[in-house]
Amino acid sequence: MKHLTLVTKSLLGLAVLAFLVGVWVAPALAAAPDEQEHRGLEYRLKWALLRVDVLQDHLDNAGDAAVILQQLIDDEQADGHDTSNLEAALGAFESSRDTAQNFRDTAAQILNDKAGFDDNGKVVDPQAARETIKSARETMNEARKTMHEARKDLREAMREYRQTRRNSNE
Repeated sequence: MKHLTLVTKSLLGLAVLAFLVGVWVAPALAAAPDEQEHRGLEYRLKWALLRVDVLQDHLDNAGDAAVILQQLIDDEQADGHDTSNLEAALGAFESSRDTAQNFRDTAAQILNDKAGFDDNGKVVDPQAARETIKSARETMNEARKTMHEARKDLREAMREYRQTRRNSNE
């Protein structure tokens, strides 16, 4: 009989616990949509700030690649090879890199202004916060697209140059 009483007490305790949890959780769930949206916007702000830093790293690497390619062009010219196509491709690449850098700087400025967010990155105006994130994302995407096209064009110019060199050596 004691065993049955222990089981009954355990079930009663679980029922009371479930009731208390329900009483505490229900108000929190009722307020959750706004808080959840705010947390989502705050997370997207942090993510965008990280993305803008990573984008700067990519642009820095592109600048380093341009320096290396310029050294290759100089070496090839010293050996008497025609590098005019490579020089044109490098000029276009550097111009695209500058354009992408301007997009990146614009996105960084949008994120640093933090319209809709306070100084700590907490949402104060959800509509303005959404616009901030959207504008920064679109601007960073333009930078990414610009660099993608520039890299693709530069790779194609390098392929053509190598093929021309191979054909001239045969």
